[in-house]
Amino acid sequence: MSAPVPVAHVSPVHYAGHTSEGRAIRVSLRAGKVVAIRTTVVRYPCDPFGDVGPIRISETGAARISRWTGRFTFAAGADVQRVTVRGVWRRRAVRIEGTLRVVGQIATGQRCASATLHFSARR
Repeated sequence: MSAPVPVAHVSPVHYAGHTSEGRAIRVSLRAGKVVAIRTTVVRYPCDPFGDVGPIRISETGAARISRWTGRFTFAAGADVQRVTVRGVWRRRAVRIEGTLRVVGQIATGQRCASATLHFSARR
């Protein structure tokens, strides 16, 4: 009987840049998937209470990147604070561009939503 072959761990590749609010963003890729998003959203208004931001976003997942177009949609988080990132991985340019938005609610049940923010990140 042969011994099991160890599976090699593939480290993620990190892309760093800024959002349209001027905040740092980090997008991590591994094996053709977006596996983590880290950023801060400054404006996160909740009607009628006003702005409850800034909020820190640190989510993991596994959003497949299209082999043909480089497009992906990464959605993660609980219903009370869900982040959706849509983007394009430009392999040859070594960058990722896209948008992100956070939607949720506070303890009183009031709905909250950030603006749709644009971002660009490079390897």
